[in-house]
Amino acid sequence: MKYRGKMGAGHFISSLSSRYIKWTAYGIVILLTSILQSLPNFLPPIGGARPALMVPVVVCIAMFEGPVGGAAAGVAGGILWDLFSDRLLGFNALLLLIICCACGLMSQLLIRNNLISSMLMTAAALFIQGLISWFFYDFMFENQQALTALLSLSIPGFFYSLFLTPPIYFVVYSVAKILRNRE
Repeated sequence: MKYRGKMGAGHFISSLSSRYIKWTAYGIVILLTSILQSLPNFLPPIGGARPALMVPVVVCIAMFEGPVGGAAAGVAGGILWDLFSDRLLGFNALLLLIICCACGLMSQLLIRNNLISSMLMTAAALFIQGLISWFFYDFMFENQQALTALLSLSIPGFFYSLFLTPPIYFVVYSVAKILRNRE
């Protein structure tokens, strides 16, 4: 209590308001990504494969905000992704929570935050999310078409999403830089 009194109420309020502005901006990015990902013809499918834009967005946010912020972004992105898809509600939220928490930890402790590390983290996240999703939704329920779904949808979707990671990284980087300068 004494510490807050020495710093003044004005600094406390401005710090709190900048935090709200930052997470509101990230929330808008996640919401726009969810809407764009769910639009049927926004990004044309390549051979039937569609990109998973939510994974690069939340991984990039996790790299800038650390494990706690990354976990929050992963849960928010995963819930929105599940709401706009025909998947089990909470499936992607749980996966992205774990993935983004790990990405946030690794970006704070082990690697630098740049485009190359973002591409590597996104590739790992897309691989893990795609493989687990393929296993539970295609392999376990549709045994005859599981290999076809992996080869014709999951793998091309992985590369399509990875190809779109650099512009997504620069959007999240710009938002983080603008908000960091505001603090």
